[in-house]
Amino acid sequence: MGHIGEHLEKKARASMAGPALKTGGRGLSWEEFLSSVQEREQLLRDNSPEGAQIALLLADPTDILVSFFACARSGRTALVMDPSWPRHQIETVLKAVQPAFCLDDESLARSVATQDDERSSRPVDPPLETAEFYAGFTSGSTGMPKGFVRSHRSWLESFRLSEPDFEDIEPARIIILGGLSHSLHLYGAVHGLHRGTPVTVLSRFEPRAVLEVLQTEAGIAALYATPTQLQLIAEAARRSGSPKAMRLVFSSGAKWPDGAKSAFAEVFPKARLVEFYGASETSFISFARSGDGTTAGSVGRPPTGVSVAIGNPDQQLPSGTPGPIWVKSPLLFNRYICGEAPETVWQGDWVTFGDHGYVDDAGYLFVTGRQNRMVITSGLNVYPEEIETVLMSHPAVKAAAVFGVTDALRGERLEAVVELHLELEDPAQTLADHCRRFAGRAKCPKRFHMKNKFPLTAGGKPDLQALKREFGVSAAPASVLEGKNS
Repeated sequence: MGHIGEHLEKKARASMAGPALKTGGRGLSWEEFLSSVQEREQLLRDNSPEGAQIALLLADPTDILVSFFACARSGRTALVMDPSWPRHQIETVLKAVQPAFCLDDESLARSVATQDDERSSRPVDPPLETAEFYAGFTSGSTGMPKGFVRSHRSWLESFRLSEPDFEDIEPARIIILGGLSHSLHLYGAVHGLHRGTPVTVLSRFEPRAVLEVLQTEAGIAALYATPTQLQLIAEAARRSGSPKAMRLVFSSGAKWPDGAKSAFAEVFPKARLVEFYGASETSFISFARSGDGTTAGSVGRPPTGVSVAIGNPDQQLPSGTPGPIWVKSPLLFNRYICGEAPETVWQGDWVTFGDHGYVDDAGYLFVTGRQNRMVITSGLNVYPEEIETVLMSHPAVKAAAVFGVTDALRGERLEAVVELHLELEDPAQTLADHCRRFAGRAKCPKRFHMKNKFPLTAGGKPDLQALKREFGVSAAPASVLEGKNS
């Protein structure tokens, strides 16, 4: 029995004036954070019934976290939306989910100004562990974001699985690199506050700003970040020096390439590196930790309580044979409240969600790619992620994205967008040779586009849609370099 935010009173009593949350120029002590959450709980009770869905369209990270914990503790479900979405998209989602109450910056300010300071003294039952408390949103197949709903239990179990990583490393703060409408950032911030660790949120990712925080704030730090963000932090630290405060790093959102992970470890040799693989619908599926002997190229092994099946739960494929990844665990999401996801299928307690991969004889999981990104070229099924991994293994490549482009001869042909951090005399030919050597001729891109700097999403991942739009503008833009591999 438990719920998100159940320990806030205990932490506030033990460390009243101690720092709890820092966002930009705004900071709250544990006592102030608890008081703000309790006031927001009363606001929600005055305006919505227990079990209601509350839409959060807030820009300020402090307001988001206070409202989020108020929803969780009062038995409501927080629908965490991105206020930067186009207005029509916001209206479409609101119409689909029909929340009982919507908190945006304007309505929150108005409600706080008119709220009665007197709080109800009636005892309130805490929410059940099985109750829904959070809905996040990710891209859907119809253009409307998928709204996935989680229970208290799913996140509490996730927190439990992460606790061993804090052994012998009790950070003075957890640093979050980006907006809280993205589930990785929100999860890290909520995890920290729930367990009583102060949290610093940097709403905009800038590597030098991260290093400055690590250098100026006292004590060791833990970090939640994507592999792309970590690569940029390591590059900045090579130029300016690596802060000793970086001791625990959680990476997710994409596969952390082995070369990039090794390069990060060279810059931050004392940091414990934890890569976890999962999805919005599943939370953790596997862990790969520094020093645990994880097989190169894999995303680690499933933790205790998480079961993985390849192909079909009732008829699993042999070791080394790729197929749909199925998961069974207490961490799974409950349902979608909007959007469509035909790749997500339930079979009893098992769910598959569009990722494909295989398990080797030692139990390590390898992810080959997303079903909806698979390219069929000359009759061959190719996962772009596989080729991206091969390209990223070249020492001159900083980032890579691979796409399928309509082709009259092959059905689709592979094209790659590449960002280099070392000069190559003939980039396209060099990379084509590299791909042919490690992936085979049939999986080698037919054209390479050189990009000076990859665009990133607000969540810190390469913006694949922006890249696809850019190199698809014309048949052969001036920045294109072709290898002799067609």
